[in-house]
Amino acid sequence: MHFSKEIKDYMGFSGRDAECLNGLHPIVRPYFEEIVDHFYSSLKQNPRTKDVFTGPEQLERLGKSLHRWLDEVFTGPFDEEYFRKRQHVGRVHVDVGLQPQFMFGAMNIIRIDLTRAVFKEEERLEELQVNPRDCVESIERILDLELTIMTQAYWDKLMEMKLEIPSALAAGLAHEIRNPLNTMGLQLTLLDRRIRDVAKVDDTAEERISPIVDALRSELERIRTLTSEIMDFAKPIEVSPAWHDAGELLGELERVHGPTLETSQITFETELEGDAPIWCDIDRMRQVLVNLLTNAVEAIDDEGTIRVCVDNAEYGTTLTVEDSGEGMAPALKYRIFDLFFTTKAAGTGIGLPIIKKIVEAHGGSIDVSSQPGKGSKFSVFLPRPELRD
Repeated sequence: MHFSKEIKDYMGFSGRDAECLNGLHPIVRPYFEEIVDHFYSSLKQNPRTKDVFTGPEQLERLGKSLHRWLDEVFTGPFDEEYFRKRQHVGRVHVDVGLQPQFMFGAMNIIRIDLTRAVFKEEERLEELQVNPRDCVESIERILDLELTIMTQAYWDKLMEMKLEIPSALAAGLAHEIRNPLNTMGLQLTLLDRRIRDVAKVDDTAEERISPIVDALRSELERIRTLTSEIMDFAKPIEVSPAWHDAGELLGELERVHGPTLETSQITFETELEGDAPIWCDIDRMRQVLVNLLTNAVEAIDDEGTIRVCVDNAEYGTTLTVEDSGEGMAPALKYRIFDLFFTTKAAGTGIGLPIIKKIVEAHGGSIDVSSQPGKGSKFSVFLPRPELRD
C-alpha cells in the first residue's frame, strides 16, 4: 500500500471529502489573500520563525506558493502526484530549519482562518443545501493529512541521521578491513602453492588440506562481499533516469533467471500492465529487481511461484515482486529496511536498505505486504514524468 493511500484510509479521507472541498473552493478562495497575509505576519512576529525569512522578495515568492498550495488543498486531485508534492514541501521545511512545533502552529493559523471563512459564508452554503460543519470536517481531514505528510519529512530526516553514525562507522571499519583481507588472500594463494609442492612427496596432503583452504577462501570472499556492500551503502547513491522498455527488462529477467528457477521447481511469471516505457536508471532498477528476486527465492522452501509485474499508470510506475514463500510476521515489515537487520542465518541486513536508498534516489517509495505462510509482496513506486515524443 502506498503511503498516500495508507494515511487516507487511516484518517478517513474519502471521495466525499474531495467533492466537498472542490465545491467549497470558489466560495472560500476570495479569503486566500487575507489568510496568506495573516499567516506570514504571524510568523514574522515570532523571533524564532522570522529568522527563516531572508527578505521581501522571498516573502513575495512564498506568498504566491502558499496561495497556490491553498488552491490545491481544495482542488486536488488527491492522487500520488499530490502527495509527492506535499512530501517535497515537508523536506523544504526541514531544510530551512523550521522546527516542528512552529510547523504545527503555522498549520493551526490556516485551520482557524479557513474555518472562519466557512462560517462567514454560512448563509450562502445553506442556500446551496451544504452543511458548513461538514465542510469544516473535510477541511480538518485534508489539513491533518497535510500535517501528517510534513511530519513524515521530519521523521525521515531523523532516520537519516540515525543511519549516518552506524553507516560511517561500518564504512570506516570496512575500509580498514580491506588491507588485512588482501593480505589473507595473498597468503592463501601462497599456501595453495605450498600444498601442491608438498603433494609431490605426500599423495594425501592435497586431499587433506585443500578442503580447509577452500573453506577459508569461501569465508574470505563472504567478508569481501560484505565490506563491498557496506562501502556501497555508505556512499550517496546517484541515479541517471531515462526512458527504458519495461517489457525488455522483464524479458531479460526471464531469460537470465527463468531456467535456474525452473530447476528449483519455482514457477516464474512476469506481466506488464499499461504501456511499456519506464522512467528509471535501468542498471539500478535491475539491481533492485534482482535483489528482490533473490530474496523471494530464499523465502521459498520447496515448490512455489514468483511473480514480477510492472504497472504503468499516468503519474507513476509500480513494480511488484510477489512470492508464495514463508512470509513474515507483521511486526517485521517495519524493520526489514533497517540497516543490519536480518532474519537469515547468513544474511547481512544490507540488501534491503540499499534497495530502499536506490528507490528513494529515484524519488520513489518501497512497501511490503506479507502474511506468515502465504508469502510476501514488495511494491516499488516510481514517479513517472510526462512522456514526450
